[in-house]
Amino acid sequence: MWIWISRVLRWTIGLIAVVIAIGLFLYLSENRAAPSQSEDARALQVVRAVRVEPQPVAMRWSGYGTARALEASDVAAEIAGRVIERPEGLEAGVSVHKGDLLAKLDPRDYQSRALSARKQADSFDAQLSALEIEEARLGEQADLLAEELAVAERELDRAKRTLDAGAGNASAVDTRLQSLKALARSRAAILTQLEVIPSRRAQLRSALEAARADQGLAEDNLARTQVVAPFDGVVQSIGIQVGEWARAGDTIARIVDLSVIEVPLRLPQSAVGRVALGDSVDLTAEGPLSLAWAGSIGRIAPESDAATRSATIFVEVRQRPESDGRTLLRPGQFVMGRVVSSEIADSLVLPRRSVDAGRVLVARPWREGDPALPDGARTPMVVREAEVETAQFIEAEFPSIDPAETQWVVVRRGGGPRGIEGGSIVLTSNLDTLRPGDLVDVRLEAGGAPDPERDDSETGIAANTDADAKPEDRP
Repeated sequence: MWIWISRVLRWTIGLIAVVIAIGLFLYLSENRAAPSQSEDARALQVVRAVRVEPQPVAMRWSGYGTARALEASDVAAEIAGRVIERPEGLEAGVSVHKGDLLAKLDPRDYQSRALSARKQADSFDAQLSALEIEEARLGEQADLLAEELAVAERELDRAKRTLDAGAGNASAVDTRLQSLKALARSRAAILTQLEVIPSRRAQLRSALEAARADQGLAEDNLARTQVVAPFDGVVQSIGIQVGEWARAGDTIARIVDLSVIEVPLRLPQSAVGRVALGDSVDLTAEGPLSLAWAGSIGRIAPESDAATRSATIFVEVRQRPESDGRTLLRPGQFVMGRVVSSEIADSLVLPRRSVDAGRVLVARPWREGDPALPDGARTPMVVREAEVETAQFIEAEFPSIDPAETQWVVVRRGGGPRGIEGGSIVLTSNLDTLRPGDLVDVRLEAGGAPDPERDDSETGIAANTDADAKPEDRP
């Protein structure tokens, strides 16, 4: 009995305590004082921004390539022969000049062939000279026979007239006639010899030309026994020793001209229409010396590579081989090239830190219908989002936009309803916390303040329903 009474009493006391606690909580909730909102809590967030305007920009592109000598040659033996001489000190790395001896082959066989060919040619030349004399003499004989024929014809006529007058005899006429015929046969033989003179001359001239050609080849081969440098350069390698047999085509030495180096660079296809012959190119190579060279575009390949969407330009670097060898650009060196277009175009540039994955935060003036403004805002504006297409990244200075900024993004103009144009206010601070639709108090980096009366058309930011939504309406 007492156990049940004790339990009921405890349950009753607990229930009364719970009811009292709930009542006290409700009383305090209804009668608590509303906290006062400080001015700092209502103040707008101050953000930094820049007003973007078109700036004169020289487009730049980067590419990689391997240097090569514009003029390099594997100097080979043009004839076969045994090497009898190689200049002392001729080794890899030695500078040579055009015409310097690299190796000398045994010339004795080629001297004999050249002498024989020269004598053969001289023989045909002498025969031609004799033929000219023979032709002149035959012509003289033909002329004399012609005169004798004329005399014999006159004598035959006189003999015939005498016979007709009854004072002569027939034997005298026959004698004169036989003499005339003999002279005619002799002249005909002379004329026949004269007629074959042109064909004989042609044959001799042809033989002489062939002999002269053989003589020229023999003399050229004799000259080829001395293998010389074809141009000024540096010996890359020497491939033969004195006493060795060199066959025609065997490499004697490799010569490289370091005065003009060519570097093929691959650039985006978009660069082809913007670069031109003569545009400057800065080449750099990684290494402890941080070497750099200045070049220019010497050639542009006519076709682009469809697979890589790139085009090839050829950069020429002119240098003095006799200068400090440590600073020379050498064939086979891998370099990076930065091409600067000679064409200057007005382009929109944005601080690089303001662009994130093709998007930037911009600001437009506050207007009726936007969230209520707290007191004290100097240049209240509404955050919006715009899309940009990056053309390239550059390092430059544009004090009229931001005096302290050096890293910029060049963007393509236009770009649809969410694009960006000249005059837009681009935010550069607090980018991690801002969202489209937020109210901010804007400070321009280059001085001054945004024009609060400037509308969207002036800033180049097209209308966007999502960006205009009030903070409480955004998800």
